[in-house]
Amino acid sequence: DRFKNAREYEAGLYVPCKEDRQEATKQLEALLDEASNLPAPGPVYELLKNHFDEYLRGQVSYVKRMFEAPGAFISGLSGAIDYYSRKDSRESAERAKILLTRLGKAGELWAGVESFLTEMGIEEVRQMEDACDTLALVADKMKPRLPQLYPGLSPKAIAQLEHNLEKTAARAKNWEAKIKEFAEKSSAQKADTAGVPDDGRIENYRYLLRNQFGVELDEILSWHEEEIEKTRTEMFEIANSIDVAGVPKANTVEDVVYILNRYEGPCEAPDEMFERMREYLDRAQEAARDYVRLPEESVIVVPTPETLVKHYPWGGYGGGCPRRRPLQGETILNVANYKAITDGWIKMCAIHECYPGHHVQWLRALLDPLPETVKAGARGVPTLEGSAHRSERLMEFVFPEDLFYPLFVAYRRHHTSVRIKADLWLRYFERPLGDIVGLYVQELGFERKVAEGQVLAQQIMTGYFTCYYYGMKRLADLQDEFGYNDKDFTEEIFSLPRVSLKTMENFLKLGDDGKNRVLTGFPSKVEL
Repeated sequence: DRFKNAREYEAGLYVPCKEDRQEATKQLEALLDEASNLPAPGPVYELLKNHFDEYLRGQVSYVKRMFEAPGAFISGLSGAIDYYSRKDSRESAERAKILLTRLGKAGELWAGVESFLTEMGIEEVRQMEDACDTLALVADKMKPRLPQLYPGLSPKAIAQLEHNLEKTAARAKNWEAKIKEFAEKSSAQKADTAGVPDDGRIENYRYLLRNQFGVELDEILSWHEEEIEKTRTEMFEIANSIDVAGVPKANTVEDVVYILNRYEGPCEAPDEMFERMREYLDRAQEAARDYVRLPEESVIVVPTPETLVKHYPWGGYGGGCPRRRPLQGETILNVANYKAITDGWIKMCAIHECYPGHHVQWLRALLDPLPETVKAGARGVPTLEGSAHRSERLMEFVFPEDLFYPLFVAYRRHHTSVRIKADLWLRYFERPLGDIVGLYVQELGFERKVAEGQVLAQQIMTGYFTCYYYGMKRLADLQDEFGYNDKDFTEEIFSLPRVSLKTMENFLKLGDDGKNRVLTGFPSKVEL
């Protein structure tokens, strides 16, 4: 919470320092020792004990990564500008007060982050440069919207916010220039070591995959090529099974992309894209109620915010304010890239991002009486993304009139299997960025600009994009192993949306009484 400026730390802005890194790691390691000695009388307590171990190891990994790549602290300030201005449902004065406090400490934040520069890898330095560029962009773009976003705020208070945002944008541009200069010098100094194997780098990647995500590096190395062959073959089989007059045979990925663009192509204008998304959300929401428990809620569709626009080429899910009732989430679509967002992408986003996807996960984690660490998540990304990815095929029936949507779903699965290879090329094999961009162009027919956005996202979110296909594959195995039908299994995995695949497996082994104890017997006592 302290590093994220959450809950009791919300009114301030955390400034990173080396002493905090050491102290946080020390405290977490002490908690790990304590947790390892907890009694576990029975399978429910065994599940929770294992989960606590995963949670704490994940926090150790999180602290390690945050201080190795402290550009995340700068990104956090960009996120705060966006959140308090657009999403937070509290009164304008309260939101403005928090944001002004944080913006007022931006200089201290930079001093803290700058102290880590000489310890950082060149890629992390480049990421920090990008984070500063984004902060300047967000501050500049938000300034003219303040009167609309902070209704009832006095002209004097609006002027103060405008001044602080303008000052923050100028600072961020100055930071970016300093980092760029440092990066150029650092690259020149490190040129002599290019091509030298770095076993420490690979072990760091292995450590992060295991402790942050619960993904085993050797496992994905062993099967990723085989899975790519499988998803590619399925994609062509579905393309060539479409019985519609005039549809050409698909022999290459370019043929598949042509079919998808020709028969369910992009919208003529962004407004049409948003209109379609709202229609598809209504249909998906109605269908999802037969698969998962839903409270009173809603989703709005908005343009991708400046915080994400560079590395979210298509769309995504942005959560919402946890204080608002009824809860309202938001799904995003990239207006700047609308010509690359086909009808299939829009339909898939309605499912994956919302029903039953990330919106349902957000709702359930907020409202269900779960333990706080389960709500927060521990190695949960493969479950989080794998569940939403699974839903894309599960809910194909929502669009029965679209004979081409199953082809898009197959194309999407090929996309997520290729993402694993791209991540391995980036982190394990250290292939040049141009090769990785080329992989997306070759395997998926992406335009280079779109492929570059995907690679940028993978540079920033180390290991994250291995989790979609990995999680979906493992969840499919668990459904087969335990013999669930589609509807019951969907409710089970969305009832624990942020736990690891191992904890999910242990949960599925429990009887009904044990499952009920996990879901209701240890409710969080943490309040907003």
